Amino acid sequence: MTLLESKTHISLLAKLQKDDRDERAWREFVDRYGSRIYAWCLRRSLQPADAEDITQQVLVRMTVRLGEFTYDETLSFRGWLRRITENAITDLFRERSRAAQRTGQPSSIEFLDQTEAREDLFERLKDLFDLEVLDEAKSRVQERVNAKRWQAWYMMAVENLPALEVAEKLSMRIATAYTARSQVQELIRQEVQKLDGNNFKTT
Repeated sequence: MTLLESKTHISLLAKLQKDDRDERAWREFVDRYGSRIYAWCLRRSLQPADAEDITQQVLVRMTVRLGEFTYDETLSFRGWLRRITENAITDLFRERSRAAQRTGQPSSIEFLDQTEAREDLFERLKDLFDLEVLDEAKSRVQERVNAKRWQAWYMMAVENLPALEVAEKLSMRIATAYTARSQVQELIRQEVQKLDGNNFKTT
């Protein structure tokens, strides 16, 4: 997510909190977050009907609890949304598991209700949001540092180019290239912590 997209999504949340009868804003809200949740469910090999159920559960909870969210640069809307999503998935799986147990029929949902399966599911969901948080953190840092420092970090951390080659391409000393990589990496790590409070690799 770019910085502009981040501002747009904050503006959308503020608009909905101010007027929950704004149909156009709700439609944009559902399109943006509903499609994301639904697509993730499909990537988890869930049937379309199951994906729709989970998406609906999450969106309903989001619309009901939207007023609870207060924007703060140190907090993450995605983290808040992730908790709602995890809870909705857990509730849905448990309900279907109980239904299967009442009828005595084996169900694949019983496997999903096992602790190990749920943790794997949530971890995959966490990874999805973490990637978005990381993209936003990178965007913020890129806005703050000069072009050469950013290029040095990108070429070494993302493209895996050797420091000597990077230094030659950017007309800087090898030590300067290493320093730029380290400094940008640290700035990204700090932004990630502000956005989501999670620790994970930034390359």
